[in-house]
Amino acid sequence: MLGPSERQLPKRRRRMASVGSGLPEDILSFEILVLLPVKCLVRLQLVCKLWRATITSTHFAHRHLERSRSKFSFLLMPRRDNEDYSYGIKGVSIFSFEPEQLPTKIAPFLMHKGLRMPMFTLPLHCDGLILIPCLFGRIFVCNPATREFVQLPPGSGHISLQCRVAFGFDPSSGKYKVARHFFRSCSETIDAAGKSTVVEHDAGHEVLTLGGDDQESLSWRATVDPPYPIIARTPACLPGFFYWSALHSLTGHGDDKVRSHVILRFNLRDETFTVHPNPPCRGFRSTYDMLCEIGGKLGYIYSNSQRDAEIWLAEDDGKDLAWSLRCRICLPVPRQIRLHCCPSADQDKVFLSVDTSHLFKCNLRDGTLEEIVDMARKMKYADHEGKLFTSGELLVSHYMLRCVESLLRISPSENEQLACTS
Repeated sequence: MLGPSERQLPKRRRRMASVGSGLPEDILSFEILVLLPVKCLVRLQLVCKLWRATITSTHFAHRHLERSRSKFSFLLMPRRDNEDYSYGIKGVSIFSFEPEQLPTKIAPFLMHKGLRMPMFTLPLHCDGLILIPCLFGRIFVCNPATREFVQLPPGSGHISLQCRVAFGFDPSSGKYKVARHFFRSCSETIDAAGKSTVVEHDAGHEVLTLGGDDQESLSWRATVDPPYPIIARTPACLPGFFYWSALHSLTGHGDDKVRSHVILRFNLRDETFTVHPNPPCRGFRSTYDMLCEIGGKLGYIYSNSQRDAEIWLAEDDGKDLAWSLRCRICLPVPRQIRLHCCPSADQDKVFLSVDTSHLFKCNLRDGTLEEIVDMARKMKYADHEGKLFTSGELLVSHYMLRCVESLLRISPSENEQLACTS
């Protein structure tokens, strides 16, 4: 699969397009059809075999993606936090969202009979594909535009329910990849003197490729083991690199335990790890902190109290990370758990979600906040029948993603069939 920066229009005979258009095939396909939304293109596959072959080709999907990048939208994935997830839920709903406008349900995915989805954590997006990581190590990937929904095969054995995954684009191979960490074994014991904790671990790491045409697609492949045990926190995913938080050292025991963390940068090109320090604001990754992508750079959201936060950005020269403080923020509502960050159309502004409930837009130049919506009480969803409802007092996590429309496949091409369903 070619990457977005490597695509070239193939040399071909300028055959006349079918259905009496009178236009050369390459003009019709790559100058006209490529401008249409995915929903129309899915239906146009039925016109003739030539159009279907063109629309379902990898080359056309990437040309269409190039045109779609400037037309991004925002999606919401609400998750009930107080349901019994031990037996899974029947599906996941995805809503389109524009600030201060009514969210409209666009892709109500219903699980196949017998397929159950455990409680999911923070979803990840890349070029129109959404990865949904769940407890018990189960991982789902969907394309809201084409309605393709795939459960990835299980990875290597993991002794903990709290594993995390990474998802992004590898420019060196032109492929989309998923990575996961796991523990073969892990134990903490007190040393003979009774003064310190000894941590023994056997950690692993593996990668899976999406949408390829070879045997490697949709199968896990082991990489080198991480130099330090990766902790169960959502990584930051940038083109070509995944950034994990890992436990560097642990001293003391009981209430006197002191942890220090580092950042592991995983290079998708050569599949190696390098070790980098946390930003100077904190030597360990607190439950209240978060790694994220901000304006194409690695970001770190540091929150030392319920009312204060800082945003740090890293310059990555390929060898080292140089951290700098971008802004300080005074939160108008108290933070209980953490802040989530979502890019906006403005490079100098990001959306900040406090506990996935209160949404603000943050000016990175001075840290000022503009309130967007109280997602729990003032944001109205629409169900299948058009009835409006709010989550109200229910414990709901409103996960927000910036997304683009795409025709990218999840499954290998020979098994791919696009289906447009309501």
